[in-house]
Amino acid sequence: MAIKKHRQKVGLGLLGSGTVGEAVQDLLFKELKQKPDLNLEIVKIYTRHPEAKRWYSIYPRLFTTKAEEVIDHPDVDIIVEALGFQEEKQLSAFRNYIIRAFEKGKSVVTSDKAVLARFGKEIWAAAERCGKELRFEACVGGGIPIIRSLHESFAAEEPESIYGIVNGTCNYVLSEMKRSGKSYEEALREAQERGYAETDPKADTTGMDAEAKLILLAAVTFGLHTEPGMIWRKGIDEIHAIDFLYADRKGCCTLKHLAVARSDGDTIEGFVSPVLVPHDHFLATIDGPTNAIFFKGKRSGGDGAEGRGGRDWNYVFVGPGAGGGPTAVAIMGDVCELARGGERRHAALRSLAAPGALTLKSADEIAACFYIRFVVKDRPGIVGDICQTFGKAGINVSEIWQLNHSEEELRALAKSYRLAEKPGKILPFVITLEQATVGQIKNALAIIGRKDYMLVDPVWFPIWRN
Repeated sequence: MAIKKHRQKVGLGLLGSGTVGEAVQDLLFKELKQKPDLNLEIVKIYTRHPEAKRWYSIYPRLFTTKAEEVIDHPDVDIIVEALGFQEEKQLSAFRNYIIRAFEKGKSVVTSDKAVLARFGKEIWAAAERCGKELRFEACVGGGIPIIRSLHESFAAEEPESIYGIVNGTCNYVLSEMKRSGKSYEEALREAQERGYAETDPKADTTGMDAEAKLILLAAVTFGLHTEPGMIWRKGIDEIHAIDFLYADRKGCCTLKHLAVARSDGDTIEGFVSPVLVPHDHFLATIDGPTNAIFFKGKRSGGDGAEGRGGRDWNYVFVGPGAGGGPTAVAIMGDVCELARGGERRHAALRSLAAPGALTLKSADEIAACFYIRFVVKDRPGIVGDICQTFGKAGINVSEIWQLNHSEEELRALAKSYRLAEKPGKILPFVITLEQATVGQIKNALAIIGRKDYMLVDPVWFPIWRN
């Protein structure tokens, strides 16, 4: 980034003054100006409703309702884009802002994983064409420095896998459901009250946010270029408190919402889904709005660090994954590096593996052992009929889990699904399957779903494997 040498300060232009944008302003106006080695100055701030913002009464002249006034300002050296995912139709406008900044000679620091996931190829091409920098540490893992670690600390690694908890909202909801037996709706409402979930939480709870983050992680780790919709994705909105009972009492496991990318020869197996995780895995200990990203590389060794077969990670990065503060810290880390002249001189996206050398495995070809929870009418022969259907699909049943449910548990289950049947007339149970593909599972469940004894759609997801 070419900073004008006749000015002492590095000018910043902010796009967005929401939770993250205001947290950036708090750092700049109150904290970072105390650091003598950082001559940072906010030149202009774009937001649609400036009068409602915290710093407007003190610095009204800094605010504008026109993004172009920020991007085109001659005293702005770095654009901080913190507009955040709002509506699908706005992503193309955000892309245009970033590309315009490059064309105006500015480098860009962004926390907007949705726009990079959708338009990353075009944005990085523009950065390379204009010779400008794009930094995006804040897009993945909140305050966890994972992008910089992959780019720099692991530059000599041969990656095998990267996975983890990358959405603080989902992890908080699942943690509360496990801890206190809350319903999904109760836990989500509490997350909203605490500021861990948006008023419209769909991007988090359906896995869209985690999918966007996984797209970026897979790009940096494996040189894999994908777009939203290409990765197999499941959210947490189907999970019920009863699933934690089965996971704990029968499986010695818990449930975590994970984003996973791992090498399988010439392909990358990528998915976002709830996963049944053993209690003795480090993942199971990550509670609340915390994020944890695990990395395994061939050259770091570790096979045998935990006995036979070793463990499925060499490194783990844990930190706050939700909230304006951690994201603002990650943004300002990128800003400070640029301001101090720490340019990589690589405008294009860099990855540990050669770009384009690996391809994404088809979702239907992903293989795992699976957990499937059913709620059916309580009558003889149902379990046998379901197992027979799996057998015809070429899928082997591993175990059948049934708990002695109290009437209170069954009543809560019937109420949550708005079932007309009396609590004593419904039967929940779990079937675990030996290794099968997603395609096989879908086909078998399509047949089972048409049976007259089915009361709700089966809830299914993978069981974690090393």
